[in-house]
Amino acid sequence: MKRTLISLFSLMGLALAVTSCQKDEGVAQFNAAKEPCTFQDSKTVLNGEGVDWVAGDQIAIYGTAGSAIYEAQPQTPATTANFTRVSGNAGDAPYTAIYPANIALASNSVQLPAVQNSVDGSLAFNPMFASSTTEDLLFRNLCGVLKITLQKENVNVTRIDVTTDAPVNGIYNITMSGEAPTMNLTSNGTNTASLVCANPQDISNGHDFYLYLPHNTYQSMTIVVTAEDGSTCTKATNSSFLGLNIHRSEVTEIVLNANSLNFVPAEDVIPAGAINGLFSISATQQVYFAQGNLQYVGATSTWQFAEHQYDVLGDGNASPNANSTIDLFGWGASGYDGKVPYMTSTVNTDYAFGYNRYIDGTGYDWGHANAIVNGGNVAGQWFSLSGTQMRYIFQGRANADQLRGVGNINGVPGVILLPDNWTLPAGMSFVAGTVIRGGNGYNANTYDAAEWATMEAAGAVFLPAAGRRLGEMVDKVNVGGWYWHSSSNTVDNASAHYFDFRSNKVMATNQFQKHQGCAVRLVCMAE
Repeated sequence: MKRTLISLFSLMGLALAVTSCQKDEGVAQFNAAKEPCTFQDSKTVLNGEGVDWVAGDQIAIYGTAGSAIYEAQPQTPATTANFTRVSGNAGDAPYTAIYPANIALASNSVQLPAVQNSVDGSLAFNPMFASSTTEDLLFRNLCGVLKITLQKENVNVTRIDVTTDAPVNGIYNITMSGEAPTMNLTSNGTNTASLVCANPQDISNGHDFYLYLPHNTYQSMTIVVTAEDGSTCTKATNSSFLGLNIHRSEVTEIVLNANSLNFVPAEDVIPAGAINGLFSISATQQVYFAQGNLQYVGATSTWQFAEHQYDVLGDGNASPNANSTIDLFGWGASGYDGKVPYMTSTVNTDYAFGYNRYIDGTGYDWGHANAIVNGGNVAGQWFSLSGTQMRYIFQGRANADQLRGVGNINGVPGVILLPDNWTLPAGMSFVAGTVIRGGNGYNANTYDAAEWATMEAAGAVFLPAAGRRLGEMVDKVNVGGWYWHSSSNTVDNASAHYFDFRSNKVMATNQFQKHQGCAVRLVCMAE
């Protein structure tokens, strides 16, 4: 496996100079005839001869009066270009500018998207920033480029997902250190960047794919390649699989050939966002658990799974509002029928009423109503367990009492559930049993993050002690866990079923007032 680092400035040309970008006067100084845009989203062409501006490229410029959008007007692709104002008014220098305009949030802030569009032999765009006291702008790259070369006969690629141990998208602030810009993540970051092909790409004779990533030394990286037939190939970093160092303005190359590309048929693929372990919830049904507790991101009105099973937001749930990121919810507070995720009403009847005392299959069930961005991103795939289904996991499965325990994972206490066909990984240990009183408490099974990764890869599920929210107050974080079921307990709508545990008990099914804020761990059916 070879790894090469090639300076973008040597590969593409030293920089992109945007010349003669005129002040924001009533009439644009330059008026060139427009040509149809010949590239999707325009701009960076990795042809070894430089990076060209093409007609239709837009930049956001910020000056003393505010901001404006300008558009490139070259007759043919060129390394320098004049720009014409499209909208807004930037005023006078000093200027900052961002390419492309649609990622600009402010004069020193950008939002890197989670999904990038693949362009044959190039990037759809490479984020850039310029700062100048004149109308001549020198754009500099904000990110590095990961070049993934794939070769395998009779395979057409539709998507590549790159997941690392650090955020690779989100909202970033930009500062200049000398002539080089640096980015600092401020919010909404996720650890997966996805490259999507508008048309399947044949890799029989080798094909290069490019995506940009923030500068970082990534300790781990997993690449999932999806083929047109739905089959996938997953490659994780190891001692012979390099490409962790992504430097600003450099290309890091990873080559995967036929010997290292083993595609798994779609029917054998674990659903996105799921832990690879099957749990029986009845005599005929099995489910996968989600990779982490459910989270609502108010800033983007989206739902996601926590990055790790042991992640909890804790006191961050206190006094939630429409912009909060939270992981404790009133019963059925999925956003359906006005039951917003951040509800703090202490009136039980304000919450979901269910049908026949259940919310499964209704809009009140979080997974049924909402797409989970890192769980397949389609509504209806995930759902909440009922009390009966959770009791089956605890008591109905063969050897059920040996497939559960308590533990402390990466410093977080909670309950461990093992899949039906559990095999303990070599070098690991596990003490079964969920009676905590009088024993070692949560420390009966203690794993650091790396050790737990081994257990999780074998299918182990961990429900952390996420605490609870009472109105606007949060308590019992790292003390106990309360997880909603889809079943309601009483016809008067006062309470619903939940799974709970504390330092002296674990109960598969209990009842709790609906206005209490509890955690949610979703599951999806195994086909």
